[in-house]
Amino acid sequence: MSNPYSTPDQQSPVQPTQDRVQAVRTLKIITFAMVMSVLVFMGVALAINKGAIDGAPEIMSWVGIGMAGLMTVNHLVLPNVIAKAASNKVNVEEIRNADEATKFSLVFPAFQARHIVASAMLEFAAFMNLVFYMVTEYAGNLAAASVLVVLLALRFPTVSAAEFWVQDRAREIELG
Repeated sequence: MSNPYSTPDQQSPVQPTQDRVQAVRTLKIITFAMVMSVLVFMGVALAINKGAIDGAPEIMSWVGIGMAGLMTVNHLVLPNVIAKAASNKVNVEEIRNADEATKFSLVFPAFQARHIVASAMLEFAAFMNLVFYMVTEYAGNLAAASVLVVLLALRFPTVSAAEFWVQDRAREIELG
């Protein structure tokens, strides 16, 4: 496993196993589908409104923008709580006696749940803002949806991020 904070000379030559690559590939496909669904709906909303951004904000506009702010914060907090609860169900003795591959398979589902919940929060708020944009033609909702889709794209998972998260969480479980 390589350290993402090291220089190329310090990288370890160990390549991730195929099961890890496949597990993360599934998350990549899910994330890509979420990003693309928001972008396609954004295109539909812009086409329906003929690109109009001169609408006045209404109460639903502010609700959508508020939800965007709330989900931006929540996608950083709530999924970690869910992942911690999921990984706490893993048997401590099983983790202590396991090799690296087994530790990964035991803890990765918590990473997966964390990632999907966080991504879904951002996707929901983006869709909500796009619906409100379609109704009000307020540019603020379109901007909020744009920011949310960028945040969603930035969550694109990597094998090394998954490995390091799982390794850190396994160490926390081992320490009790």
